[in-house]
Amino acid sequence: MSKTRAEALQALRFIAVGGVATATHMAVATLLYALMHGRAIALANFIAWLVAFSVSFWGHQRVTFKRQTTLHRFLLMSLTGLGINYAALGLLLLTPLSPLLAMLIAIAIAAVSTYILAKHHTFALPKQ
Repeated sequence: MSKTRAEALQALRFIAVGGVATATHMAVATLLYALMHGRAIALANFIAWLVAFSVSFWGHQRVTFKRQTTLHRFLLMSLTGLGINYAALGLLLLTPLSPLLAMLIAIAIAAVSTYILAKHHTFALPKQ
């Protein structure tokens, strides 16, 4: 298989796993938002992130990159993504958007950021 084709397939697998993890985050966050009647949005978002973290860790090791990384490296990447998520959420909550829409947009922004970190740091092959 050519290198270009292999990279394209890896990107598609990342999108699939990331999409499942992001959808998990969004679904759990939305459910908790509803159960908490719109209160404690930061807590709902954090709990949803924890659930999505486990989906993402398993999926990217087994499906996307087909290699192991350390929990430490993956956690660092995920916490960076979470920081981006909260920064975006904080800014978006200052806009006229509904809090739920702001949260969902923040999750999507964090997902794109996490892809960049995973590809170039967390799962990067050692330079030879």
